[in-house]
Amino acid sequence: MSRELSSTQDIFTEKQMDHIISKCLDVRRADSCQVLACDRRPASAGLAGFLGDHARVTLHVKTNGHVKKIRLFVKTMPASNAPKAQFIDTNCYFKREAVALRLAEEMRGADGPNPWTVRAYLSNERMVVMPDMAAQGYRTLQYCETLSLPHALLAAAALARFHSAFANYAAARTARDGRPYNFLQEYEDIMTEPTFCDSPWLKAAAKLSCNLLKTFSNKFEQYPPNLEQCLAQRYLEACATLAEHEGTLNVMLHKDMWVNNIMYKYEGEVPTNALLIDFQCLRYGPPAFDLMVFLYLTTEREFRERYEKEIIRHYFAVFSETLDEKTKVGLKGLKYDMEELVRWCERSRMFGMFMALGIFPYVLMEPLSAQQTFDDAATFVRYCDEDRSAPVLSYCRRDPAYLRRQLRLTEEFVERYLIQYTTSTSRNVPT
Repeated sequence: MSRELSSTQDIFTEKQMDHIISKCLDVRRADSCQVLACDRRPASAGLAGFLGDHARVTLHVKTNGHVKKIRLFVKTMPASNAPKAQFIDTNCYFKREAVALRLAEEMRGADGPNPWTVRAYLSNERMVVMPDMAAQGYRTLQYCETLSLPHALLAAAALARFHSAFANYAAARTARDGRPYNFLQEYEDIMTEPTFCDSPWLKAAAKLSCNLLKTFSNKFEQYPPNLEQCLAQRYLEACATLAEHEGTLNVMLHKDMWVNNIMYKYEGEVPTNALLIDFQCLRYGPPAFDLMVFLYLTTEREFRERYEKEIIRHYFAVFSETLDEKTKVGLKGLKYDMEELVRWCERSRMFGMFMALGIFPYVLMEPLSAQQTFDDAATFVRYCDEDRSAPVLSYCRRDPAYLRRQLRLTEEFVERYLIQYTTSTSRNVPT
């Protein structure tokens, strides 16, 4: 991993530098500090994430005669992949994360003994700067790992605190303004998403799923002859389910809880807290969508069949105990209880499965290989919007775990939403 001594001007403007130092060192005047050196290195070997360039930056700052190190994690727009930068800008990913991090400050998500997120020092439409939590003992699991039950329960608890904090915030805004708080109305300019709809990206996902099954599944002959078209239709239906729904609780959704976006603190080898990071895929809807996305991105079928109910119960217990009294009154009026959450989990399951199928080809690939495959400006548009089958199937042949996770979930999706759905629908057709 390369490391370089940089000029701060290569990374931050003078105003940004003053703001970051003031935030980090809690000083009133950053001009009383002197930056002696600035070390910058890639956040990881390969892709640390897919929606920006990621670096770890250490500032050596002299203040009051002492030299202090400020360790930062910095995410910026891609510098060498113009099509990817355009994709990020079109989808408002940095703008959405800026909204989430600003509201997290108001909701106090990064405070207390069990914070659910990280405090940002700077966040705008081009850059996110936050403390390097690895220097504070937090770490992510390996890209291809699935969660143990203790890890899953901690992540579900962090998600519950995130959702309850927003529910409390919305209730307080409603009381303050004298009218129901409307999150989507306030941020409607950035909350559209050109990808998770009838888009080239979605159709390319269906093409890959069909080719994956055709190449590797021993069940392929049982599937409909127009499988690619059927999958595209069901994927589109799944995307349509994620929206604001009347008559139930709607909250800000993380919508991207794969293992790289969850950081864990440990005592010895025992995980003690989980942080949610990277809110670029922020959406709005019933909380169950986040739970299902989380479970399908981080666990396998046998684990879900054994522990899904326990994780949902734990989530709801933490969610309930962190609600304000005014919020509880509002949710009672909506009849939002454990049974309602379970019903919404089933309604959002198809989206959770699709979300995992859509991004597994990227996030389950070894980071250096993923960088070489998906971060090349020459092939980015083709693999994003046309057909990513060739590199994905080639990597499947080299990595059995990469193949297994995708194949088993694709087969499960077809089983649930093509085979069983078609059978149950045909039974209800009047004769």
